[in-house]
Amino acid sequence: MKNTRNPFILTPFVPKQYFCDRENETTQLCKHILNGRNVALFAKRRLGKTGLIRHCFEQDEIKNAFNTFLVDIYPAGSLKEMTSLFAKEVFSNSKAPGIQDKILRGLKSVQPKIAYNELTSTYSLSIGMGDIVQPEKTLEEILSIIDGMKKPSIVAIDEFQKIRDFQEKNAEAYLRTAFQKCKNIVFLFTGSIGHSMNNIFKSPDKPFYNSAVMMTINVIDRDVYKDFALKMFHSGERDIEEALIEKCYDYFDGVTWYNQLMMNEAYAQTDKGGTISIEAFDSIYEAIIAQQAFSYQELFSRFSSKQKQLLLAIAREDKEGAMVTSQAFLQKYGLGGASSSQTAAIALKKGNYISDNGNKKQITDLIFRDWLKKL
Repeated sequence: MKNTRNPFILTPFVPKQYFCDRENETTQLCKHILNGRNVALFAKRRLGKTGLIRHCFEQDEIKNAFNTFLVDIYPAGSLKEMTSLFAKEVFSNSKAPGIQDKILRGLKSVQPKIAYNELTSTYSLSIGMGDIVQPEKTLEEILSIIDGMKKPSIVAIDEFQKIRDFQEKNAEAYLRTAFQKCKNIVFLFTGSIGHSMNNIFKSPDKPFYNSAVMMTINVIDRDVYKDFALKMFHSGERDIEEALIEKCYDYFDGVTWYNQLMMNEAYAQTDKGGTISIEAFDSIYEAIIAQQAFSYQELFSRFSSKQKQLLLAIAREDKEGAMVTSQAFLQKYGLGGASSSQTAAIALKKGNYISDNGNKKQITDLIFRDWLKKL
C-alpha cells in the first residue's frame, strides 16, 4: 500500500485501510445488530464511537443487509430540532433506494421543500423550525417510512444523552414509546458522558431502562496503536521513532483523536525517505496549538470574566483537574467565594468545556487546556 495522502485520518469516516484496530468492538457491535439488539454505546469523548459505527456500517454483512442512518443530535436542544436533523439525515441518505420520494410523499405533518446545491449538484431537504408544528407526529412519520422499507434499517443516534436537556420534559418517555413501535429498525444510541448514559439505560424509573445492550469502548492498546502508526509511516515511505509514538500516546492518555492528530502532524513534517525523532514532539505540538489558536481565542472571548478566571485556574492545575470549591484552590488563584465559582463551573460543564474527573473538574479539550496555560 503506497499512500498518496496523509494516512492519519481526522474525519469521522475512515476508510478501512486507515482504520486502527477495534476488531473486537467491530465484531461485537455487528453481532448485536445482526441479532436485532438495540445497543447503547458510550465512552469518553474522542475515543472514536462515531468512527466505530461508520466502520461497522461498511462491513459487508451490515452494508448488504441494512439501510443505515446516523443522526448527530448534539446541536439539538428540543424534540423539534432533533426531528429536523433526523429528517435531513434520512432524506440525504442516497444508499437507501427511493428514500427521497418516500420522504416527500410520507411527510403529511409538514410541507417539505427541496433545495438544490449547484456547486455539489445535490438535493437536500429544507425544513425550517417553523415548518415543524407537531414534532412528535413528524418524527413518527419518518420512523414509519424507515420501518416500512423492504430492507431492515439501523438508526444510530449520536450524543443521545442530549435528550435529557431537551425543552420537552417528556422527551425520554415519548422517544421510548416511538422507538418501541418500530419492528424493522435496530437502534444504536451513543453518548460521551458515562453517568448520563448509565442513568438513561440503567435506572429502573427511566423509560429506556434495559431497552438496549450496554457496550463501552476504551483506549486502543498502546502497542497496537504503535504498530499501526509505524505501518502507516512505512506505507508512505517514511519512518518514525517508536519513542515519539509512545510519548504522544502517553501525553494524551491514549485518546484516539489526539493520537491521530499528533501523528497526522508528525507525518506532515516528515519528508519521504526521512525519519522523525522524539525530539520533534515539541515542534509537532506547537504547530497543532498554533493551528487552533484563532478558534480558541474566539471561543475564550465569549466567556464571562469569572468563567475565564476559572478556566485558567483549572488549566494550571495538574492533569487530574481541580476541586473548584475548595478553599485552597480558591485562594491560590484569587477566585473569591465558592458559590460564584460553582455557578461558573455549572455553566462551563453544561457547555462541555469542563468535565468531571471524580470530584474534580478538568478541561475537556486537552489542547485547549495547554493553550490556556500559555495565557
